Amino acid sequence: MRLIAATYERLRRRRAVLTLALLLLLLVGGGLLSRLEVEESIVAMLPDGDSRVASDFKLLQQAPFARKLVIHLRSDESVPADRLHAATDQMRNLLPPDLFNNLLSGPGGINPGRLSAGLIAAMPALLDQNDLQDLEQELTPEKIDRQVATDLAQLLQPQGVALKENIRRDPLDLLRFAMAKLRYLNPLPGVRIEQGHFTSADGHSTLLLADTPVQITDAVAGRELVDAFATARLQLPGGVNADLLSGHPYTLANSEAIQGDMRIVLSVSGIGIFLLFAFFLRRLRALAVYLLPLFSISAALVVTSLWYGRVSGITIGFGAVLLGITIDFGLHVYFALQHGHGQRAYLLQAVSKPVLFGGLTTLAAFSVLLNSELPGQRQLAIFAIAGSISALLLALLVMPHFLGKNDTIARTGSLTNINQIYVRQPKLRRVVILLWFGLALFGAIQTQKLGINGELRQLSYIPKQLQQAENRLAESWGRMRDRAMIFTAAANREEAIAANDQIWQILDQQQLQGEAVSLAPLLAGQKIQKQRLHNWNEFWTKHRAKTEELLQKSGQKYGFSTVAFQPFFDTLERSAQIIEPETLTGWGMNSLLDNLLLKDGNSYRLITLVPDRPELVTRLDAELAKVPGATLVSQGRFGRELSLEVAADFAKFIISAGIAVLLLLIVLFRRLQDVLLALLPVLTGLLVMFGGMSLVGLDMNMFNVIATILIIGLGVDYGIFMVCHSRQQEETASTRAVLVSGLTTLVGFGALVLARHPALNSIGLTVLLGISAAVPTAVLVIPAFRPRCSDA
Repeated sequence: MRLIAATYERLRRRRAVLTLALLLLLLVGGGLLSRLEVEESIVAMLPDGDSRVASDFKLLQQAPFARKLVIHLRSDESVPADRLHAATDQMRNLLPPDLFNNLLSGPGGINPGRLSAGLIAAMPALLDQNDLQDLEQELTPEKIDRQVATDLAQLLQPQGVALKENIRRDPLDLLRFAMAKLRYLNPLPGVRIEQGHFTSADGHSTLLLADTPVQITDAVAGRELVDAFATARLQLPGGVNADLLSGHPYTLANSEAIQGDMRIVLSVSGIGIFLLFAFFLRRLRALAVYLLPLFSISAALVVTSLWYGRVSGITIGFGAVLLGITIDFGLHVYFALQHGHGQRAYLLQAVSKPVLFGGLTTLAAFSVLLNSELPGQRQLAIFAIAGSISALLLALLVMPHFLGKNDTIARTGSLTNINQIYVRQPKLRRVVILLWFGLALFGAIQTQKLGINGELRQLSYIPKQLQQAENRLAESWGRMRDRAMIFTAAANREEAIAANDQIWQILDQQQLQGEAVSLAPLLAGQKIQKQRLHNWNEFWTKHRAKTEELLQKSGQKYGFSTVAFQPFFDTLERSAQIIEPETLTGWGMNSLLDNLLLKDGNSYRLITLVPDRPELVTRLDAELAKVPGATLVSQGRFGRELSLEVAADFAKFIISAGIAVLLLLIVLFRRLQDVLLALLPVLTGLLVMFGGMSLVGLDMNMFNVIATILIIGLGVDYGIFMVCHSRQQEETASTRAVLVSGLTTLVGFGALVLARHPALNSIGLTVLLGISAAVPTAVLVIPAFRPRCSDA
């Protein structure tokens, strides 16, 4: 590239100005980096586009318990129930109200007397046709007589005085028909209410539910919240312990894991690369090559922070990977200028072509991630592109001015002189090719067994203690969060409620009402309620006279006055009111209402919970398509759909990156044989990576997609350098450069294997497999296929 050589000559005479400009850029970059904001949650690696997966994920965040802090208190078997309930109240009082709002240890604002009175008054709008048919079976002389006898027995109990008015208004205990509707509002299977507390079936667990102003993605405030809970937990009496389950401990665990990984990975990779340099380069002037990736990473962070505002911690952790990528450019320039023959400008011109095309293939490979549905992958693309461009400019335009004079040490006997070894041992070439073919074939066979997993939990770091807390909650309360949700959205509240009625009818047809949680039985649409009122009036027009006669007869039998049950018949004369959400609020059910009826801007959403079984979800999907505004969201299906999206993205990225790389290779070499040779490292690396993943039982996930892009970019770079080396007359020491750059990449990725966070560890492990195959293919296999007449 004559332009690079000419630029070198111009800048060579202005080295002081170049140094000053570089220092100025470093000062500006340092100032910008000091204000860098780090996003330490996994949310950046979740979809945010218009796909079904992205919309389902947004809806999943609105699940009733997804927005709640759940505090699970549990006691030893020797601890009595009243002591557990007292500890629950103690925990409630110890938690700071600025972090824990609206704490509920039981039904809360629900007043049993007010609720009973409200349900009795709302009976005409609550009871459906099936209820009236059941009621008709209760209006026989025998059953009415038995019920009046029960009323008398209740009045003779110590609490009889309090029950007197209820019995006068409801001598037939019609309240039980209304109370049956409440069971459809209980999201906690097996819950009991003891002394006003949510209590598990075994009596050894209670729950506290709370809201909080702290955002799940706020690691700093999350730490304050978790510490406040831990302080309160320490004051619980012996035999009682507590767990906090919400997104905050997970965010905090991921934040601390990422921070710790960043320190370990960057330190280990930096030290490892320094040791490689000390062994292979052994000269102080090589410090320029060592500093190049540090400058590149700083530039990439500045560009990414300016572009996005906040930079994901996973992206920063990716700096160790970029360290291995960007250093390649500097190594090739260094070896060409220090170990090559000829004028520096001439050598720089010779090496600039493979360096530039290698950089372009890396940029092309990463650019395909810009179309990803995942904001984290798009951010990684910007980070890698900015870092690679910075490294190219620094390697070709700046670094040559700080390397000193060429090294004149003879290179005969070099360990990197592969061609001379092949000349002395011709059979070795065939052995290398056969071994390479066997490895590639083995990788191809194993690749067919590779699975794809879109499970979101694989993206997060989950400490053992949090996993144990989840298991304890599931043992006591079931999988309260593991339910599919049906969202019914409409422009106004009445339309949303009416659509929810259609959902309830579908669940009735599917015989699923008994397993569902819904407001529909208690809060039907106005059309249905008006029909119920009409049916109620018709029912009592038909049955009132006979019922009144039987009640009077049984009442006289058990000593009741003739007007004892008059309030009941007065109620039948009154016009009942339509039930509105405000009616439920008046009964003290606002907490349940807030969980299942959501206002989203100018629209409303009702949530119905159903079992999350694959066959059920598939069956319901077809039925729900008939209901306008209805959307079924399943965590299980979300994982399956995310797997499909990962697979689709993977295919799209591979094809896009493959086409871009192939076109660049055709432009560079213009010979099919050279193009195929340059592709050998990347193809071998991919086959070994996929085969190795399958062999160790590691599924493909969205992070492995990034690893695949890395293998494509790096593998093609190695192929380009080695093929160019075989074609050039100029000596640019490419074999040695590829070997050292491959080792530095392995060190960079190898450090990621030490990461606790699954995202960073997954990238490190998979790319380590691929690069371990790509480097030997470039250094050993390409020369075996294409011997070089004049080698280094």
